Amino acid sequence: MRYFELGPTSETVAPKWRWSLAGKRPWRLPGTECPSCEAGGATIALNYPSVDLSELSEEREYRRPRFAPWDEYVRLRDRALPLMPQGAVVRPGTAMGPLAGRLRGLPPPVAMDAPWNLFAQPEGVERLLGAGLRGIKPVPTALKVGRDVPPSLELELQVGGDYAPECRPPLVGEPCPMCGTQRRGLAPYRWWLDPAALPETDVFRFRHNPACTIASERFVEVLRSMGDTGIRATEIAPPAAREMGALT
Repeated sequence: MRYFELGPTSETVAPKWRWSLAGKRPWRLPGTECPSCEAGGATIALNYPSVDLSELSEEREYRRPRFAPWDEYVRLRDRALPLMPQGAVVRPGTAMGPLAGRLRGLPPPVAMDAPWNLFAQPEGVERLLGAGLRGIKPVPTALKVGRDVPPSLELELQVGGDYAPECRPPLVGEPCPMCGTQRRGLAPYRWWLDPAALPETDVFRFRHNPACTIASERFVEVLRSMGDTGIRATEIAPPAAREMGALT
C-alpha cells in the first residue's frame, strides 16, 4: 500500500470552490514545560472535535489559551483524559470541541485549510464512507455558513505511524522520569513509513509530527475522483523506490 502526505496546495482551485475559514475551538490544554527535562511548549495540531468538556467543574479553565505550571497542566490533562477518544495522544496545547466561527464561500467535498485540518461536506463524507475507507469519523462543526451551503463536518483523525527503521532518528539518553519524554536525534529530510507500525485507518496524523496528515492510496484515489479540491498528495516512499521509477 502506498501512502501520501496531504496538505493544502498554493495553486488556485476551481472558482466554484473559493472559500475561507476563521474559527477556534472552545477548549484547550495550556502550554507548559516539564520542570525536570524542560520539554514542553504547545502543539497546534492535536485537535479532538468530538470531546465535550462542558460538564467538567473546571470547564472555564480550558477556555483561555495560556502557559501554565506543570502541576496545573497535569491536573487539567488528567481531568480531560477520560473524555478523549480511545488511543488519543494528548500533549500541551491539545484542543478540544467543535470548531466555531465563520465559513465563507463553498468549500469542495473534502478540504484543508492547514496541513492538520481535514474538513468534509456531507457529499464528501458519503463518498469516503461509500468507498469503504477506514477511520472516517465525521464530527459536526459549529461554523456559520452562507445560504444554500450545507453544514460543514470535520474529520477527527487518529494519531499513529512511525519512521521506518532505516530512517528512524536515534533515541538520545533515557526517558524523563517525570513526563516520559525521550529526546531523539534530528528527523531526516527524506523519510518513509514503517509498514509494521501503520494504524488500521486510511487517514491519520503522524505520531512524530501531528501536523502531518497521512493518507493511503485508497483515500487519495477517492479524493482525486472528486476533481480539483485544492489538496495536494505527495507520496512518502523510500529513495530506492523513487529511483527505480516504480512509484509515480
